[in-house]
Amino acid sequence: MANALPRAKPGKPDDALLLALLAGDSGLGRCGLSALLELRRRQREIMAGSRGALVRLEPAAAAPFLELGQIGRDSPLVADYHSLLVLELCRHFPAHGHSLRGLLGARRSGLDLSTLSLSLWREFGQDQFFKAADEHGIDPHLLAATLWLALKPLYEGVALALARHFDLPQGGRDCPACGGPPWAMCEGRLRCAVCETAWQAVLPGPWREVEGPQARGARRLYHAESAQRMCELDESLFETAFDPGPFIELLALLEKPPVDTDPPIAIE
Repeated sequence: MANALPRAKPGKPDDALLLALLAGDSGLGRCGLSALLELRRRQREIMAGSRGALVRLEPAAAAPFLELGQIGRDSPLVADYHSLLVLELCRHFPAHGHSLRGLLGARRSGLDLSTLSLSLWREFGQDQFFKAADEHGIDPHLLAATLWLALKPLYEGVALALARHFDLPQGGRDCPACGGPPWAMCEGRLRCAVCETAWQAVLPGPWREVEGPQARGARRLYHAESAQRMCELDESLFETAFDPGPFIELLALLEKPPVDTDPPIAIE
């Protein structure tokens, strides 16, 4: 059995600086950047407060050890995590309250987040999201994006628990815990874009700097042959960094004016 990050701490004073370095060129406005900061702090608080919530670990025989679809499906925390995330988004983006609260209303009408958590990691999982969205009259992209961000603290907590009990293999191109791709590098270490596990490995080049201004300590790189993106971080930033990409995609969507003018759904 594993609990979700018993040693995690809430956001540190340098969270705003870290966010500026990681997402300063994202194109998000003030509202989006503020929401990103608060959402990440909320994720860390969720992980710290979930120490009593156990998840049964059944690691695979070889890396990657975690089956993220099964973890999301079997966790009793997913619905609560999703509600907290959606309500936080409603606070930052009241103009999208109808669409966001529609996600909560759909759950009351039978929307099954456990099955969808499994579908995130299945070959034709996208079809399940469109089917569920059509049945409940909600946005499939909003549903998938909010569920993904709601699951992220669960993935991170379980991966940290795994690392405390197992020696993870080093040297691979993908995360030894969950199989996710790396998003950041630092002096021979990589960090997973899904569960934020760090492991020893070096990705061969050629790596080149992305055009435009570069933040000191957080260089944006791309692979000259594959076009893979990577962030090269100083060690002090690497320890607390997180992949802001999924946040940015969702928040950029919510910064656009809503097209739905129907009255809001009442949530009792």
